[in-house]
Amino acid sequence: MQELKKPLISIIVCSIRPQEAEALSRNVAQTIGVEYEMIIHDNRGSDKGICQVYNECAERAQGEYLCFAHEDISFLTKDWGREIISKLSEQDCGVIGFAGSTVKYAYRYGWQGVRRFTRKNYLAGASIGKQSLRTSGSNAPYCEVICLDGMCLFVRKDVWAKFGFDHQTFEGFHSYDTDFTTSVAYGGYHNYVCHSVLVEHRSTGSFSKSWYESVLLYNAKWAGRLPLYAKTETNQKQVEQYAAATEAFGLKLLLKFGILPKDELWREIKGFWLRNKFCLSAYILIIRYLSLK
Repeated sequence: MQELKKPLISIIVCSIRPQEAEALSRNVAQTIGVEYEMIIHDNRGSDKGICQVYNECAERAQGEYLCFAHEDISFLTKDWGREIISKLSEQDCGVIGFAGSTVKYAYRYGWQGVRRFTRKNYLAGASIGKQSLRTSGSNAPYCEVICLDGMCLFVRKDVWAKFGFDHQTFEGFHSYDTDFTTSVAYGGYHNYVCHSVLVEHRSTGSFSKSWYESVLLYNAKWAGRLPLYAKTETNQKQVEQYAAATEAFGLKLLLKFGILPKDELWREIKGFWLRNKFCLSAYILIIRYLSLK
């Protein structure tokens, strides 16, 4: 009887759409190029948040390397497993993903702030022909970041065990990724956006009241420890200069998606203007607010 080989990578999926999870399983089988296992948790009708699901699945994972993946992604690069393992094997490697930011401020936004600090490498939307903009500024296979989007996160199991997903603070499905990757970076590891493997992500993020509430929880947890920035961001003065623009970015999200009541939103915008009277973003926010119906 042939002995079964131990998987190198455990792919963990918190699923609510079985057909998409099955499609991902087929895609992985055709592209990964190494031994692996799929751990698909059917979360339909459950009150478990994604942090709890991920931690429970990671506990029983057999692989030395973990991949926490949304079910609506596809891998477009052959033998990507070997490439990812090669980087994760570096002792100081933390989390690898496909979209992130080199700086994390203490403002009310998610992982993505101003374009200057954003790093991406994935195809967005349903069409494979629509590739997102690469903003790394180099052809390097990996770009260091602080926090990452949760569409797909690779990490060694020993690193996950050291930090884990904070299911006590983040009970839902938002900000778990920003928090986990911030924790890993704060703990002395290096997180990366991968440019040597390409994935497609067929959906976009949602900005809702529950998302906003999770951002507030994140900021409360990390109060006094932000901003954090990757070692590649050597110009601290420039990081400080972009702080106001990043705060304005967060306010624009609140404005665009109608997350706050108008009177509360006005207080936030007015306060930003009073602190940043010489910032163009302050006047743009006021104009956009006044144009609300």
